[in-house]
Amino acid sequence: MAKWVIVGDGFTEMVEEFISTTGQVPNADLYANLIKEEYEEWAEAKDPEHELKELADLVYVIYGYAIAKGYGLTSAIERVHSNNIGRCYQADGTIRRREDGKIMKNPDYPKVDLSDLV
Repeated sequence: MAKWVIVGDGFTEMVEEFISTTGQVPNADLYANLIKEEYEEWAEAKDPEHELKELADLVYVIYGYAIAKGYGLTSAIERVHSNNIGRCYQADGTIRRREDGKIMKNPDYPKVDLSDLV
């Protein structure tokens, strides 16, 4: 059984520490390119440990991108999670899935509001 871990407070601070330590100026274009690079490295990973390392790198550069854009990513993730849980349930209380297993969200459930985080 998978153990679920939610990225919590502190992750943005870790990436900000890297930015400060290296003297890097947050640059959205740089991070967008790094996201593509890390995604490709993840897609090419051959074993679970390498795959996990590349996933961590991917999340890391995604947080860097969010910092460069001034986005509150951790708060956005928390809100999206809460909204996703609520939207799982259809009006009749059931959870519906597509054939591939994707959960079908209730189209009548209010969408998440992230306007104050950008």
